Amino acid sequence: MPDPCNAAISPRRRDPLPPRSRVALVRCPDYDPGRLKSAVERALDLLGGLPDSIGSRSRVFLKPNVMMPKPLGFPCNTHPEFVRAIVEIFGARNAAVTVGESSAGSQAGLTFTGRALKQSGIEAAAQAAGAAVLNLDHDDVVETVLPNPIVPLIPIAKSALDTDLLVLLPKFKTHAFANIITGAVKLCYGTVPGQIKAEFHRRAPKPEPFFSIIRDLFGALAPGLAIIDAVVGMEGDGPSAGEERRLGFLIASFDPVAADAVASALVGLDPLRVLTTRLCDAAGLGHGRLADIDIAGEDLSGSVVHDFKLPKTAVPPAFLYRFLLGLTPTEPDINPKLCTLCRTCSSSCPMEAITLKDGRMIIDRKLCIRCFCCAEVCPSQAIKPKHRSRLGKVVAKMISSRW
Repeated sequence: MPDPCNAAISPRRRDPLPPRSRVALVRCPDYDPGRLKSAVERALDLLGGLPDSIGSRSRVFLKPNVMMPKPLGFPCNTHPEFVRAIVEIFGARNAAVTVGESSAGSQAGLTFTGRALKQSGIEAAAQAAGAAVLNLDHDDVVETVLPNPIVPLIPIAKSALDTDLLVLLPKFKTHAFANIITGAVKLCYGTVPGQIKAEFHRRAPKPEPFFSIIRDLFGALAPGLAIIDAVVGMEGDGPSAGEERRLGFLIASFDPVAADAVASALVGLDPLRVLTTRLCDAAGLGHGRLADIDIAGEDLSGSVVHDFKLPKTAVPPAFLYRFLLGLTPTEPDINPKLCTLCRTCSSSCPMEAITLKDGRMIIDRKLCIRCFCCAEVCPSQAIKPKHRSRLGKVVAKMISSRW
């Protein structure tokens, strides 16, 4: 079991936010190792190169998306060749590279990070490139002070804090719990080890308070670089029940908030509709407005994917339609034909709202807070968002069609 540090510590020191941020947008058609590595190197060159301080014996911690035990090719996890290429680039500087993750959810009361690292192919790829691989559920934790009244102290994996450079490697995909996309900022939640992650969903069941915790966690970690795997992403009802979508891009920035903003704009989404982007921009933790971002490489306006499918939960909060929004909420729905009764959903539910009854998994709607943790971790993708009423579904389509 991980050992907590006795004393709470303050967040890591963060460099002052510059007046503008630079984001590299680079085409990369597939995961061919040579083309992929060249694309990552070009993205870093467009940013001015890696910091001179990163050299021999520097400690670099890479945080990919390894959210669930799925084989290579399933687009909920960062691609292993993407991780391998970045390990090799830092390895060329003789940096000591660690790849670490704490996956979402649990099964039979146990987290499945170890299986996720293996089945995704990331463990093998990272080790082959010379990196250490760390299951953060087994790491020591540091109780870290957050400026947040909901969670004033949060346990963070020590290895994610005790590093010279924290690099975020998210898979570009949608997210069903109000944030619309899960990018670099949201990825920081995987530095909180084990099943305690579900506890914070329970404490903050509404989207904005919950994502304020993510914002402050991001501020405490102070990651120095984000490189987004948008070669093949996920659209629709992500982060695990959506569909594969080939986008063909890498997005990189020393400002992860700006990287998320450009990723959102790439699929035609106003960056400030993404809660983590808006909250971090307002707190001065990064630039979330395109007017404050310089994009190098590809022209963004000529690269936008106009038919990208957003999750059903992504209903624009338009002022003129505000009185209609009460009709549009979605809730998790279990498809009994796909459900294998593995009980991963019930083990991962922060409200203990899902139970096995009469041979079926049943959701107690009075307890459900619609955090969609169950949909996020379901290994058979049997849980998807469903509108509470047919009228709500119609209204949501009407609102979405106007934006």
